[in-house]
Amino acid sequence: MDPLSDAFLSLNVKNVESGQLHIGGCWAIRMLPSGGVAIFESTKGSFWLSVDELAHPILIQEGDCILIANQRGYCKSSEPDMEAALRSTLARSVTWPTAVETRNIVFGHRGNCDNTMGGARLIFDERANFLFDLLPPVIHIHANSDIAPVFRSMLHVLAAENAAGQLGGTIMTNHLVHILLVQALRSYVASEIHPRGWLGALVDAKIGAALALMHRDNTRQWTVEGLAAAVGMSRSSFGLRFKTLVGQAPLEYWLQRRMRRAGHILRNGNRTVSSVAFESGYESEKSFGKAFKRVMGCAPTSYRTVDWTCPIDMKR
Repeated sequence: MDPLSDAFLSLNVKNVESGQLHIGGCWAIRMLPSGGVAIFESTKGSFWLSVDELAHPILIQEGDCILIANQRGYCKSSEPDMEAALRSTLARSVTWPTAVETRNIVFGHRGNCDNTMGGARLIFDERANFLFDLLPPVIHIHANSDIAPVFRSMLHVLAAENAAGQLGGTIMTNHLVHILLVQALRSYVASEIHPRGWLGALVDAKIGAALALMHRDNTRQWTVEGLAAAVGMSRSSFGLRFKTLVGQAPLEYWLQRRMRRAGHILRNGNRTVSSVAFESGYESEKSFGKAFKRVMGCAPTSYRTVDWTCPIDMKR
């Protein structure tokens, strides 16, 4: 299994809120920071997007798609300077609720609206936070890119599925959300802007190959020397390059990866702790339990039942 697919194993969707916004004239809408991921497209017209942590607004053209992750606030507006006006003028400083895009909202007569946009807000289990910490503030998929038509069609299907409430809707929604996120990440790593941290490491020829080896075999007792030799690097060069790109030493990353996977198995099945320990490369349940508690913050038996927030920090 490749590293990206492996990371998505623990990504469980808790809620999806979707809808459309129709608006015209001179306007600005400020969205509060909220949990999860916001995904939307401009189906008619263009507008400006200002996102917390970014110095300058981004022009969103008709057909563009956007992903904003990790609880960042943002502002959509008809003009690039409207964000400042919205913040500085009390009389106009109306902050819309985070769920403003979860309904079909029309400002004025729909026929006179200059802009139409559709989107969704995706809420995940808190154990997925480590993945979203790796994302940039914005992933901008341009309308003329090869991936944009696929992304837009998946977003439309997600909105229709979310509204229908049909049999099997939960699994359909989960798979559609995974497809959207993977497509967004593929677009990001293929862009001219070199990805940071773990995502950047995936596209590095040597470190990406090492990550693939680590995720392909869960039981192997990897060493830094073994990984370095497998990708044709010296031990010292490999260790430095891995930590620079991934943000962790190779064996620290390897330990956290195995414990995250073990936690997913424990929370989503009836396997015994001893069998999960053996599958994770441990000969004794005691040594596995000690490693698990160090990484995940509690014993394996407790992690299976307690509503626990995984404390892993995969730093950039």
